[in-house]
Amino acid sequence: MNIDSNFLAVFDKNIRQVFLYITNRCQLCCEQCLYKTHITADNSDDMPFETVANLLKAFKEMGAFKVSFLGGEPTLYSNNSHSFPNLVFLSKEIGYSYIRVDTNGQFNANYLEDKKLKLLDEITFSLDGYSEYLNDTVRGEGTYRNCVDNIQNAVRLGYNVQITTCVHNSFCPNSSEGIKNIKEMILFGDSLGVKSINFHPIVKVGIPRDKWINDTDIEPETWITIYDDITSWMPENIKINVRIPMRFIYRDIYNNDKDKYNYCPLKLKERILVLPNGELKICAFNIGASKSIGTYTSDSINYLPGKYNEIESILFSNEKCCSNQTIKNSNIVPLCMSYKPNQIEPVWNECFCH
Repeated sequence: MNIDSNFLAVFDKNIRQVFLYITNRCQLCCEQCLYKTHITADNSDDMPFETVANLLKAFKEMGAFKVSFLGGEPTLYSNNSHSFPNLVFLSKEIGYSYIRVDTNGQFNANYLEDKKLKLLDEITFSLDGYSEYLNDTVRGEGTYRNCVDNIQNAVRLGYNVQITTCVHNSFCPNSSEGIKNIKEMILFGDSLGVKSINFHPIVKVGIPRDKWINDTDIEPETWITIYDDITSWMPENIKINVRIPMRFIYRDIYNNDKDKYNYCPLKLKERILVLPNGELKICAFNIGASKSIGTYTSDSINYLPGKYNEIESILFSNEKCCSNQTIKNSNIVPLCMSYKPNQIEPVWNECFCH
């Protein structure tokens, strides 16, 4: 694969993880979906298998060891007789040591019996509540039962099962109710035998994706209260690993130790996001925005110079931790969504481990 020398120079073999959005197809249309406007009903824009193979090889040579498959719904992927299990097998053949998938868990009960899927190092289910009401309010009727059944089946089959939970406004109408529901969600995940749970607060931060999530968002101040309570609560008798992003911090605390909170993939250049439309990005906040780091074709990776380049368009400074976010309250500093102190996660543990 031909790789632009400017692209190579930016990353300097520092890429550690690849996020591959292999399809825009999904059988759901969740209220809080950050990818909703890209969703389609057919497989016309599923990434060609050969292109996926070429990209995986290229990024592996640039240092990547972890790949995450996303969508849409990645288990729906289909291209020239190749299905998603073929991509898992391909990734392992290329040499990726950590392969994961993010799924809505709506597949058939026997899907996980595929031997190629057993090569997955992690399967993460999207489950947005510990009850049918909390989950199905935003994800659709019947999605809770299907997802929980497949979580239990995956645990039984020996997969490394994780859950991602979006903290939406039905889940969190206020801080006290949000704290209660997050605690219940942690205990529920632990009771299922899930290895890890990852929380994602739905918050509007001045990016194009804000308008896609309708009115499912919560306030930054609410999340700060929740984060402080949950991180001081963790009971000792639970086995589940809890990954929870700080997301926001009051400015006076931030000013006392800026370097501690200035985690940023655009600065670290440890990841690449690959979208089906040919865009390559570093920051997930730029999905839906015009900024990218480059583009790709079936046999080339190209650098995108100028004002639409993610890095060239931003002047980094310690005064603003995340240059892609803006919120109304000037007393609060937005942090990277991936800044989760003390989390157990392969790339964090290898490279950052704060």
